[in-house]
Amino acid sequence: MRKIDLRSLMNSLYLDGGYFASIPPEGDSGFEEEYHEVTIDPDGVERNLLDERENHLEGIVEITSFLDQTKPGKLLDIGCGLGWLLSTLSDDWLKYGVEISKFASRHATKFGNIHNGTLDTFNETGFDVIVMNHVIEHLTDPNATLLKIREILKVGGILIIATPDFDSAAARRYGSNFRLLHDPTHISLFSSDSMHRFLRDHGFRILNVEYPFFETPWFTRKNLLKVLEPEGISPPFYGSVMTFFCKKDT
Repeated sequence: MRKIDLRSLMNSLYLDGGYFASIPPEGDSGFEEEYHEVTIDPDGVERNLLDERENHLEGIVEITSFLDQTKPGKLLDIGCGLGWLLSTLSDDWLKYGVEISKFASRHATKFGNIHNGTLDTFNETGFDVIVMNHVIEHLTDPNATLLKIREILKVGGILIIATPDFDSAAARRYGSNFRLLHDPTHISLFSSDSMHRFLRDHGFRILNVEYPFFETPWFTRKNLLKVLEPEGISPPFYGSVMTFFCKKDT
């Protein structure tokens, strides 16, 4: 785990009105097989993500439930990974994905039109829905990305964006042992307050905010009891992850 004074970083967001705290990446971690196939989670458990489609979908039920109730249109999943979200959508949707990993892109092409690269090299426009699930914390320039999203999203379109809250209860209790600091590619750290400001200042109206936990596979007795232990890596906990549902009105 990286040793970071998380409390001071978050305080700086309130003092200077910034949207996110920037920290340098650690090591040479990338986004190929080691990120989308076999990986080591914060608890030291080796996992094969190719076998975790159902587990992944159970963790984003707030997004899939919203899309199930939304009229199908043209959808873009930024950082679509292995394509699990796209795989749940009916063929009534026109499905696109952007993914930097060649490995993950090859897998995701089974479920949609995938652009292997970054958003700034993607040329499609006119989207009804854009999803960016746990991507923005990996970006060096979230501002530029949100401006591009506004450009390619239709008026009246929906943006769904999920990211860790690095000022959550678990983050405050565990500091540099907050489990979502485990990923060395997490370099742009938002709080709930700063994400609200970030979206509103970029012209999005926030419709709803969800903090998925109780409906996910991580809501267990074991994880709840871990909160009583102030040492070690933080367990998954309510509020550690936030999902914003926003609308572009103009």
